[in-house]
Amino acid sequence: MKLAVIVTEFPKATETFIYRDLMQFRAQGAEIRLYHIAPRRRGQPLHGFAQPLADCAVDPGFVRPDALAMAIARHPAALARTVADIVRAYRPHPRILAKSLALVPKALAIAADARAWGASHVHAEFAGHPATAAWIGRRTGGLPYSVSCRAHDIFRTQALLPEKLGAAQAVRTVSAFGAVFLREKVAGMAARDIHVIHSSIDTARIEPVAVPPSRDPFRILYVGALEPKKGVGHLLDALSAIAARLGDWRCELIGHGPDADALKAKAAALGLGDRLHFAGVQPYEVVAEAYRTASVCVAPSVIGPDGRQEGIPNVIIEALANQRPAITTAISGIPELIRDGETGLLVPPGDAPALGAALLAVHADPQAALAMAKRGRAHVEAEFDLVANARRQLALFAG
Repeated sequence: MKLAVIVTEFPKATETFIYRDLMQFRAQGAEIRLYHIAPRRRGQPLHGFAQPLADCAVDPGFVRPDALAMAIARHPAALARTVADIVRAYRPHPRILAKSLALVPKALAIAADARAWGASHVHAEFAGHPATAAWIGRRTGGLPYSVSCRAHDIFRTQALLPEKLGAAQAVRTVSAFGAVFLREKVAGMAARDIHVIHSSIDTARIEPVAVPPSRDPFRILYVGALEPKKGVGHLLDALSAIAARLGDWRCELIGHGPDADALKAKAAALGLGDRLHFAGVQPYEVVAEAYRTASVCVAPSVIGPDGRQEGIPNVIIEALANQRPAITTAISGIPELIRDGETGLLVPPGDAPALGAALLAVHADPQAALAMAKRGRAHVEAEFDLVANARRQLALFAG
């Protein structure tokens, strides 16, 4: 199979879950051509395990005159309807509207390049701009396509989703929560066959950590963007309240984002500065080692502005694959991964006292925390396995 995949940006340090899938598609025999809508991010490093994707990445430019001329000549009515549908759907969202209209010539260029390459299918990673590009291409004589729906791409706005998902050959969500949301909120999806295929990790390549979490020091790990929906400020509040009861503790925060400076200032104001380390963006290999030495991994996710929220945090999947205790919040599809008290600990979003109590529980009983992490690892092996879930996706693309 020749598979054309559309993403918004490439490379992007936080999208290891996409790159793992693509590498596994290649391992299972698919040829990949990776299209990125935004110009290539020259200053962004590509994780070592995903380096082969650099040779698969293609940017046909925002305007390819031959593709634009062909669409106007062969599919003028379809192109006009497509533009009209974009304007109608996104009129209440001027910023998305402007970006979507600017995307039209790029989508035509991607469609033309994918056809010339000999692709048999197009897959859009995210239901936002990647799905818009695939839908525009299909409407103007392009290839059949599928869409992976994850989190903010469906929660933030449902505008144009009936058109984009309705025309897709297959629709995949990464959580059952997401599938229910689409059926309830998006016209035409109530009776649609929506495939729930979790984001995955190759557990066979990860040796589970067999020792109980360390208490000396007690190492707390956060991995992810520093942005409102991640709820990192609540973690700082929790640590401030329980610091005296944690003994010798350290907290490492790996990632960057718009809230970085504000969070550093807050940590200093709370007197946490010497215990916290803001590590910034790190290669996946460094992150993988951080999981292995962590006493507990925390994802204090909340529902952010414009309804932005997690699907299922990939960092918690990775933590459990390494057999490390995990604490996160009971929103979206997270309870499909973390079953409170069984595979990890769940707390209400934005509840710093509850988050602190969960951290103290892991600290107080390392053996119980390890037993919970072992059950979490078994759950990931059963439902979040990369090889099995990549095979399921390839079957959808071929369908």
